[in-house]
Amino acid sequence: MSSKRVRREWEAEREQSPRRSSGPPPPGFRPDLPDEPPPYLLEAEWSVPARPPRYEPEPPAPWADAAAPGGPAQPDELWPPSIDEPGHAAQGQDLDKPIDCPPVAGIFQAGGQVAQLLGERYRPRQGQIDMAELVRNALNQRRHAAVEAGTGIGKSFAYLAPAIWSGAKAVVSTSNKALMSQLWRQDLPDLQRIAPRPFSVALLKGRSNYLCNLRAAELLRQGQLAGVADDVERVQRGLAAVPSGDVEEMGLPFPLRQRLTVSHRECGGRKCPLFDECFYEQAKVEAAAADIIVTNHALLCFSTLRSDNKILPLRPILVVDEAHELPGYAISALAQELELETLAAVANHPVTQAAVPASIRQAAMEHNGQFFAALLERRPQRWSERWVLEGEIQEGIRLGYALDELLRKLTLHKAGSGEGAELDSLQRYAAELVDAVKALSHPEPESYVRYCEMEQSASRRDQDRLTAIYRPLEVAEPLKRSLYETWPRIISTSATLSVADDLGWFRRQVGAPDGSALLARRIASPFNYREQVLIYAPRGVEPDYGQGEEVYLRWLTGEVRGLVQASRGRAFVLCTSRRRMEQLHDALEGVLPWPCYFQGGGLTRQELLEQFKADGNAVLFGTRSFWEGVDVPGEALSLVILDKIPFVPHTDPVHQREEQLVRGRGGNPFEELQLARAILTLRQGAGRLVRSESDRGVIALLDSRIHTKQYGRRILAALPPGRQVARIEEVEAFFRS
Repeated sequence: MSSKRVRREWEAEREQSPRRSSGPPPPGFRPDLPDEPPPYLLEAEWSVPARPPRYEPEPPAPWADAAAPGGPAQPDELWPPSIDEPGHAAQGQDLDKPIDCPPVAGIFQAGGQVAQLLGERYRPRQGQIDMAELVRNALNQRRHAAVEAGTGIGKSFAYLAPAIWSGAKAVVSTSNKALMSQLWRQDLPDLQRIAPRPFSVALLKGRSNYLCNLRAAELLRQGQLAGVADDVERVQRGLAAVPSGDVEEMGLPFPLRQRLTVSHRECGGRKCPLFDECFYEQAKVEAAAADIIVTNHALLCFSTLRSDNKILPLRPILVVDEAHELPGYAISALAQELELETLAAVANHPVTQAAVPASIRQAAMEHNGQFFAALLERRPQRWSERWVLEGEIQEGIRLGYALDELLRKLTLHKAGSGEGAELDSLQRYAAELVDAVKALSHPEPESYVRYCEMEQSASRRDQDRLTAIYRPLEVAEPLKRSLYETWPRIISTSATLSVADDLGWFRRQVGAPDGSALLARRIASPFNYREQVLIYAPRGVEPDYGQGEEVYLRWLTGEVRGLVQASRGRAFVLCTSRRRMEQLHDALEGVLPWPCYFQGGGLTRQELLEQFKADGNAVLFGTRSFWEGVDVPGEALSLVILDKIPFVPHTDPVHQREEQLVRGRGGNPFEELQLARAILTLRQGAGRLVRSESDRGVIALLDSRIHTKQYGRRILAALPPGRQVARIEEVEAFFRS
């Protein structure tokens, strides 16, 4: 395995992941740069044109309709606040107003409006009708709902139609960009054609997804420099095609996106000289006026769980699609992270240098180095990638005092100078650092954990990346307070919400109510898995990372090779670790006569998928991010190989803390954590295979423990109900048929 390859994979995964909330601002962060709009904004006319007619939002209600203390509110008062301005709630909405959604079953019948709309693409499904009626009942009865809708149900239309036909405003949140795009570009425009009344739609992502005009102005100033002119042309071309300023849709390469976007702590908000031209603020205005807002779980959790950051307006209806991923996003929203270089971004900034004496800045940097040295001293072994922090960390307490003094000097300087956006963002950044250091330095509550992660560089030891993290172990209570006790109606749905046919596990994870307050139902997939799917579960060598690993790896490689030969490529090989993915790819690339790709091989996930589909007979080796949210209908994917049951390593110290918490309240950690999570992950991975009524293929689980352990039957029962076999000859016969 080459070090270059490991590095490429890490970079590709980083590109697909959201920016760390605690990472340092990119170099050159200058929120107060121009005194007037940059010339290119005028010359190139980079203003935001109106959306196409069917996306055109209704104008906001008159300002006078929204009462405020002291008289009618003025426009400036009601402008959707920047991320640093609290209290963005529903403006002028009656959340308690009853909803009277008419019956919607008829639109899904043969010859109904959906059939007429989609033509040959549409097949009436009883499961879709059942789900739509359940959602309708939840809306009319002011109840929450949790619906597990099997693959092929058509759940997007099933929850969108009742929400739209009700006439109430709604927020629709999902986890991945592919589904956001499907809702925005396909499903909602289709429904606009048949809805009983016009409705408007807006797409809202986090701030760092939109071009920052200040960063673009700085790029323009460098336009004559070598290598920069091409970037200027890319931005101009992108904005001409994508007037919303969405950097991903503009097709900007990842390094350029980083240079031209800002996080919430880097943004100057209303004090920014180009606030009126801000793409993100314009997206918020459009969202506030729209009937349907399409967003993602990251923004939903950030907006609802961070009490000082209310971005999304409160609406009568909240739909959470791919709801099984909600707890993970909630944990990320509540986490505090710190890296060695984080403080330097604040302490070495020119404004900080002008505002804070050198002795105070130097003291803070010295204490910062001592703090991270103390974290490294607590590393149990040199090779440990993750370790839990115990007790008080005196070096962190001293760092906290030093940061308090730095923040005090910034605050005093701000009061005396009247400086604006840049100083505001630095002050906010420093305050967050103070909070993070204090949380990481003192013993945490029982429901939280403090730990370190070491991300090792494949090429240079001095480039290893150490991150200290403070986060909750569970998020049921925060989600209960911020979602289920706040939003009138929440519709949660996914293809994988249940464990052992029970939706209780999901309900407990997210804090959803039980009893009559929650409508819960499982709706099976309409696919004929018995005819379409073969489940291959051989007996063989059990996974071993010890002395027997070489034997196990040799057996595993032989199984993968035989299966891929039987399917003639057209395969996903989904692994539970990057290490195993690399071992299998290295062993089989050049041996198999079909194109072999691996996650991190220089292509993004989307690029990998497009290449895989285009080849028609390729083999793709992937890790966890390919276990879900990937859609490859048709013959291009006929085999899904799962290397083993995706248990979390029992040696993981954070997982051990989770087990301790469950055990302390009398629960069974294996049942509630290990087995439940493994089952849901397996169901997601297996779900990549059959995406339409004509798809057929093999799901292979290469883990003999399903035959030797008591939990094996439950694992097999979680897979699609296809015919189960244990001999490779039966797989070969299936592909010949």
